[in-house]
Amino acid sequence: MQSNNFELLPEAISSELQFSQIILNDDYVKKWNVSCNDYFCLTKNGILVSSNLYRKGGMGGDFKDGYALILKYVEAIYDDVITKIQKRKRHLKSVWVIIDKNGVEKYESQPYDSIFLQGGLIFCNGNKYYNIETGELYCQSYTTIKSEDYVFLNNPYDDDKSRRGVMKINKRDGSYEIFK
Repeated sequence: MQSNNFELLPEAISSELQFSQIILNDDYVKKWNVSCNDYFCLTKNGILVSSNLYRKGGMGGDFKDGYALILKYVEAIYDDVITKIQKRKRHLKSVWVIIDKNGVEKYESQPYDSIFLQGGLIFCNGNKYYNIETGELYCQSYTTIKSEDYVFLNNPYDDDKSRRGVMKINKRDGSYEIFK
């Protein structure tokens, strides 16, 4: 299988989402100043799910409770502040994304975000905790305890006083209760 920018390497076909290795075309590598060769794309049943380029990165790549944190690479051009050399301006910029077991991107980071999966439907960006499926912000917390089924967040300073206390969030369905 081939895209305009890469060739998908043959492998055993699975009905599960797969991280399939690719080889970038030489013209694409040269045009976008690519130096890595460990990119992959997502396939299911041998069919390309997305033509986006991904890498596992140092902290991501494994599915936990149906979600994985991986690096997505997008074509970008450096600002003149970084370089004025025209042939070096093009590059592949990385952004962290959370994908589900079907290859659907649920969240895409912004520059300088610090994203971690917390288990189940919960992820944090910095000190803020969110529902992966709905994008709902639970709260900002500096103290966290996790159990097999729950994430407990200390939320003493919420602007909404009714949400202050310890928030107990169910990892499976995202429901929560607050202990005052």
